[in-house]
Formats: sequence, C-alpha cells, structure tokens
Amino acid sequence: MLLFYTLLIEEDDDKAKFEKIYTLYKKKMWYVANSVLSDSYLAEDAVHNAFLGIAKNIKRIGDAESSKTLSYVVTASKNCAIDILRKRKGLNEVNIDELYDVSDKKSSSFSSTIETEDFIVKTLAAMPTVYRDVLYLLIVEQMSEKEIAELLGRRPGTIHQQVRRGRMILKEELMKGAKGNGNK
Repeated sequence: MLLFYTLLIEEDDDKAKFEKIYTLYKKKMWYVANSVLSDSYLAEDAVHNAFLGIAKNIKRIGDAESSKTLSYVVTASKNCAIDILRKRKGLNEVNIDELYDVSDKKSSSFSSTIETEDFIVKTLAAMPTVYRDVLYLLIVEQMSEKEIAELLGRRPGTIHQQVRRGRMILKEELMKGAKGNGNK
C-alpha cells in the first residue's frame, strides 16, 4: 500500500518523508480512527483516506518526527473517521473528539449507554469549532496549553480561556442531558 501512496508524490525527498510518516504513525492513526468508529475495517478506510490527504499535502509538512506532524496526521485520521461516521449516521456535523474522555466514565453510568454517546455527539457538534479543537488537543493528544498555543499560533492566555469555556459548555450541556434523562 505504501507504494501506492508514494506514486502520488513526485520528489524523492517528499517520498522519503512520507514513508517515515507512514512507518511512524500508521498504527496511531488507526487507533484514533478506530476509537471514533469502533470498527476496525472502517478505521482502515479512514486511515487510507487520511494518507491520501497527507500525500497530497506532503510539501506542507516539515520534520516527520515533530509534534506538529504527529498532531497533523492524527487530526487527519480523526477527521476522516468523523466523515465516515457522518455518512453512516446521516448527521450534518459531528465531531466526537473527546467522546470517551470528557464524560468521566468512571463516575457516571450515564455515559455507558448508546443514548448518551449520541447526546455527546450532538453536544459536540453544536459546540463552536475553536473549543472542540482545543479540547481535542488537550484531552486526546494530551498536549499542554503552552504546546497548543504554539501549534495553533495563539497566545497561551487565549488557549487557557478556550479550554475553560469549552469545558464549561460541555459540562452544562451534559448536565442538562443527564437531568432530561432522569439522572441527577
């Protein structure tokens, strides 16, 4: 399969960079896609689509081993998985970046049901993109606020506020949903 992707790339340096990215991140990308889709075959499709996009944009990628590259390829894989999920569920906009991490499964039986997952998906879909992206990088990628600020080219204070507001929005909506289902 690697040969197929490298055929899309013209320059030898870019081919070598792509091969390194493929080798380093293929499993991580599959894991992220599978955590979104919960289907290993669909996750493989998502990773394939992500690698097609990476091959097309290989010139924009700097060092293959940088944290920026890791974040880029993981986000590409996640977004391709979400696209597949949208098509399968017929949803207009879905972003389930932190579906499993934000709801605190250990302390809440509410998060273990399918209905809850659907509610979280809808809540995240309604959340402004700026908060979803920052929460994803913080929670899923486990980046610090400082690293997120550097990656996104924003001030650390701005990132701190976006994290705080995103968590507040998500918490309020989850509490409303829990009360609506008879939980207190």
